Amino acid sequence: MTEAVERSVAEADVERWLSAKRVRASKRKDAEDQIEALIEAVVWGQMIVNEDDQLVQTLDFPIEAEIRTTNLTYKNRVSVSEMNSKLKGVKSGDVDDRVLRVISAITGKPAGVIGRLDTSDYSVAQSVAIFFL
Repeated sequence: MTEAVERSVAEADVERWLSAKRVRASKRKDAEDQIEALIEAVVWGQMIVNEDDQLVQTLDFPIEAEIRTTNLTYKNRVSVSEMNSKLKGVKSGDVDDRVLRVISAITGKPAGVIGRLDTSDYSVAQSVAIFFL
């Protein structure tokens, strides 16, 4: 497998997304591992930052359902009401379901679709979700 993008380009793209999302320096410091995972996803062609500064993930394993899902586009901003509607009914101690629902909120995809992601695709999605928790 060859790199789709040079590392320096991937770093600049992820930096552009972080800036567009207005992620503060302290949050970036705390999320260095997730930022590295996003850079790697861009390097290997799993993710791009589009012209609207949104992350778009190309799924390594598309979801075969009524409507085939081949990629996920992540919103840069999500309202409290959007997030609350997705988190309604989630038990406070159920971290896995909470993260799944956050991914659902930031992609606009139903939780049932997100639950069908392959674990490798889901791990990339989790790296994005951390910036919404």
